This record gives sequence, structure tokens and C-alpha cells, in this order.
Amino acid sequence: MGYVIGIDVGGTFTDLLLMESSTGKQTINKTSTIVEDPSVGVMNGLEGFAEMLDVTVSELLADTSLIVHGTTVTTNAVLTNNGSKTALVTTEGFRDVLQMRRGVRSRDNLFNNKYEAPPALVPRDLRIGVSERMDKGGEVMTAVDEEQVVAIAEKLKSEKVEAVAISFMHSYANDAHEQAVKKLIETHLPDAFTTASTEVVPIIRLYDRTSTAVMNAYAGPILNQYITNLVDKLENHDFNGNLLIMQSNGGVNNADTVKKLPATTLLSGPAAGPVAGGKFAEASGFANAIVVDMGGTSFEASIVRDGKVAIRKNGDINRNSISLPMADIHTIGSGGGSIARVNDGGLLKVGPESAGATPGPVSYSRGGVEPTTSDANLVLGYLNGDYFLGGSMPLDKGAAKAAIEEKIAEPTGLTTEKAAFGIYSISNLNMASGIKDVTVENGYDPREFPLVVAGGAGPVHAAMIARELGIREIIVPRFSSVLCAVGMLSSMLRHDYLRSHYSKWSEIDHKSLYNIIEDDVLEGKALLSAEGVPEDEQVVIVGLDLRYLGQHFEVTVEFDIKMLLDAQREEVENLFHEEHQRLYGFNLKGNEMELMNIRVSCQGEHTKFSIQEIQDADRESSGYLKNTRQMYDPVRHEFVEAHVYDGEEMGAGCTVDGPAIIELVTTTIIVPDQFQVKTEQNGNFLMKDQGE
Repeated sequence: MGYVIGIDVGGTFTDLLLMESSTGKQTINKTSTIVEDPSVGVMNGLEGFAEMLDVTVSELLADTSLIVHGTTVTTNAVLTNNGSKTALVTTEGFRDVLQMRRGVRSRDNLFNNKYEAPPALVPRDLRIGVSERMDKGGEVMTAVDEEQVVAIAEKLKSEKVEAVAISFMHSYANDAHEQAVKKLIETHLPDAFTTASTEVVPIIRLYDRTSTAVMNAYAGPILNQYITNLVDKLENHDFNGNLLIMQSNGGVNNADTVKKLPATTLLSGPAAGPVAGGKFAEASGFANAIVVDMGGTSFEASIVRDGKVAIRKNGDINRNSISLPMADIHTIGSGGGSIARVNDGGLLKVGPESAGATPGPVSYSRGGVEPTTSDANLVLGYLNGDYFLGGSMPLDKGAAKAAIEEKIAEPTGLTTEKAAFGIYSISNLNMASGIKDVTVENGYDPREFPLVVAGGAGPVHAAMIARELGIREIIVPRFSSVLCAVGMLSSMLRHDYLRSHYSKWSEIDHKSLYNIIEDDVLEGKALLSAEGVPEDEQVVIVGLDLRYLGQHFEVTVEFDIKMLLDAQREEVENLFHEEHQRLYGFNLKGNEMELMNIRVSCQGEHTKFSIQEIQDADRESSGYLKNTRQMYDPVRHEFVEAHVYDGEEMGAGCTVDGPAIIELVTTTIIVPDQFQVKTEQNGNFLMKDQGE
């Protein structure tokens, strides 16, 4: 028959989607993440599929042609400062650039006189200068002293360094020194993961390039070990198909390439969410959408416009700069496992700390003692403790209630139910604030977008988050709880190229610029062809980072490469002026511009993923009624007897009015009073706020 599988390893759960290649039939599975070795959780999920199909894991994998995998391994390494022991080799006199950063406070801390940047990922004694220098044009000013480099390599060997980043001044113009030093270090430290900055991001701005190279090295051994473990486990079970890894830019790449560039996976799992969210929004007739994903540990929010995921050209992970294209996703610590506590001022706080997969919420009965958002949802009647994950993981409501009473209700003088609703409400406000960060702060009105909701916990909170923001339409895909796994099979193969090319715009020879871009285009298309993408299905996106003369930051504009061949200078200029106007409310048309960087993205489909339609309902909505349950209605602010519907069986065309609960195996949709849900042919649950 043949299968393809999408896998998303999260902080609490590992989500999997299996699709039959011939029929497109899709099956989902959800299993606990094994923090000590996430590959074990992956294999547990595959065993679950094998049981459903009544085959062995080896038989399943032997018949699987493709696995697309997203992982939080590199993200967690940087977030927790638990990466590999890393050294930095840089130009003599510049070893402190990693600590000095850009020399200014971050945007969020401009007026915070007590702000301290986080410790550098490389301690000062492992940041070492080399006597070498290039000028800005790439001409050698001081040659590399090979004896000095060998001595440095021996020192790093004695320090048992696991990874080395090499970043020299002006190497973007000529990388000969970086490559020479890399070769010497690899000779003397053959077991260390070594990376040159120009192999990752050959761009102007020493700190940004150095920081990105350091993160690539810092996460390199960890990602390589993880992928090696996973590949070994898969091959031991007869998998000989293709393994692709999700990248931060919303595309996928082969495992061998990603092992060399682990920094491209620093938002690997979450990046798939908006990809899938955009497809489900399109299926319901929306070109634009806000996509949110509330899992067990975190909450991610992103924007899809005209069916495309918003991509930013740089960002930061744990306040460390990274200059690689990545999906514009805002992440906060607000998941089902977010811990609730009363602070020293007597105020209730929820997150960002999480109980994670182990020990997990109190109701999981795995040793957790701190009440969490999931515990509150159980006490409020939103979750069915006997049907969590289809009944495979029963929840202890009594334990959850006792923890909330002891840790929250008694210190605040609230009833247990009111304390639980306080946890629920604060969690909603935290997530609404996170959505504002990707909408309002970027000039978008959230009321103009539908809300696409993902994550096992997301549909429990969706209605009240949407009401807080004035959003009237909410889309809950049938595969909401594993949306990122769906995104793995919806993403494009993607190869991005970035290089600095500084010049005044008026002095640019368009033919020469075209030739530079064409080199990257040809390389990217050759890789896609080798990966099985027909040439007529390959997509090439070209962008330039432009700015007005004297500005500090650039604006990226994308256009058809043929515009350069035709010397359509004015058309490209107008694209820049228009984008500058949209972003900042003004333009300086007529002023000199300058080019900083060239960007090329080559993309192609690896899987023909399609949303499967469901059958029309064969009875009235009441015919899908399972039972009733006491639920705290967040609109009425009181417990009500809510109808509970079987979401797995509901066909297209059903209408459910709140207060109600729609249960699926891996998620629950809470429909408060004044809200209505309709099931669509595409399988989406479309919820609308009918309140005034």
C-alpha cells in the first residue's frame, strides 16, 4: 500500500500522522515525549500505528517511503543553555563580540537600566583570537599563522571541546581564511563538530554572523546524535525510505544537510503549524489567518497572509541572535502543563514554567504536585478524565482538585472552582497577549482574521481567546491536536541561500547581479531535481535586502528575477518604497538606496498532501449526543449541564449551539454560551461568536 508519516516531537507529547500514499487516508496518533531520548517516543508512536494496522513496526516501516520529522532538540539545547561544550575562533581582538553583541539593549529593554544580556554560549576562556585579517573587499591584510592555529587546536583538544565555531572579520567577502583554519582544526580535532560562519550565513555584521555560527556549533553534536539514534532505530526496523527534517523556515531538507546546519532547525516543530493552518483556512474559504498552537508546554502564534506563512529574516533564541530565515512565530510558556502559583504579592500567576511530560500535571499521576492549566480544565469539566487520549490515559480529577485547593484556593480565599477558573482565564489572557505580539505590533488587526486553532489544549481555550481579541470566526481542524505533524507532510522541500553584496543601488550592474543570483538558483534547482521534484514544479523566490542610504536596518523585497535581466530598476525601487510605506508609514522615494544582501529560496513539493472530505451527516446533531456533563460556562460564569457530542462520528452539516462540548480522541472543543459550531465538508469545525 505504501505510507508517508509526519512526526512532531513536542515538549510534552509526540504527534504523528500516517497517510496512505494511494488513497490519501490519514490516521493520527499521540504519545508521551520521552525527554531523555525523544527517539524512543517516536518509536512508541510508530508502534501505535503498527497496532492499529495489525502489523509489526518493521512491516510498517518497510512499507513507508517517507518520514518528515520536526524536533525541539536544538531549540531546547539553546533555551536551557544545555548545548555542547563550544569554542569560538575569531579574528584577534574581536573575541568579545559575542558578549558585546550589537552594543545596544534589545528593543524590549531599551529603558531597563538593570537589563543584563544572557551569558554568551561560549565562555571567554574558549573564545580565542587568531592573527589574520581581510579587508572589506576580501583582500588579505594579514595571512593566517598556521602554527598558531595548531597550538589553538591542541589547547581546545585538552579542554575536551565538542564543537568549534570559526568566524572572521569580512569573511563574507572572502572565506579563504575560515576554510584554512577549519581544515587545520578538523585535522587535530577530528571528533569535534566544526563550522565556519560563511557556511551558515555569509553576511555583513560580525555579531549576527558569529552568533549564528556559534549556535550552529553549540547544537551540532546534540542534533547529530539525535538523528543518528533515530536513523539507527528506524533502520533496525527495516526503514529504507527517505528521512526529511523540518526547518525553521517552514520547509524541509534531507537529514544529511540538516546535520551540517543544525541552526536551521531551531524552530523546527512549530514552523510546520502555520503551514498546515494556512491549508485548513484556505479549505474554509480564508486566504488570511492567525494560526495558534497550544500544546502541553508552549503556545505559538503566527500569521498566514494570502496563503503564505510570514517569514522573518532573523530573530533570537533565548536572546541570542540568529540570522537565518524562519517562520515568524511568537512563542510563550503557556501550555496545558503551565504551572499555576500564587506569588509573594498574593496574585495568581500561570506559567511560563511547565510541568512538561515528566512529571506532568497532577492529574497525570506521574508525580506532579503543582497545579497546571490542564488540571484546572479537568476541574471545570472541560476535559473528560475517562476519555483523555481516547481513554488510554485516564486523568485523576480528585488529585487535580486537591492540588488547586491547597496551592491556589486556600491562599487566595477563593473556592476551588473559582480558583480553577482563574487559572483558565489568566492562561487565556496570556495567549491573547501572545497573539497581539504577531498582529497588533506588526500592524495587523486581529479582528480581520479567523483564528485557526491547533494543539490538544487549544480548542478548550479558543472561544474565549477569540472573544478577548474580537475575533468572530474560529477554525478547529479535525486534526487540530497534531497540526504540526500535518504540516510536516504539507511543507515544501526548501533550500535557502543568503549572501551579502553591498552596493549603492544606482551603481549596480543588473546583469552582474543576475549572474550572482543565477548561480544560487541553479544550485538550488539541481538539489530539488536530485530530490525528485520535476523542474516544472520547482518554485524560485528571489529577494533583496534594501535600505535608504544611512539607515541601519533593511527591508526585504521579493520579485521575479527576470526584472533584473530586463533592467527594470524603477519597478524594483517601487516595490521597496511600497513595503517601506506599509511597514513604517512613510517612504523616501527619490533618495539613494543601497543593497545589503541577496536571498534566494528554491522550493518544491515532496508529498501530495490533500485535506480529506468527510461524509454528510446521516442524522441530526442530537443523534451524535454521547451524554451530558457539568461544565463551567466561561460566558455565563456558572456551572451548566452541557451536551457532549461525539466529534469523531459527526458528519458534515451538523450545527451545535453552546453551551456544549465536542469530544475527539485527542482534543476537546469547548463551545460556550453565545457560540455556535458547524461541521464543514472539509472536516473543519467552524465556530462563530454570535454574541453582541
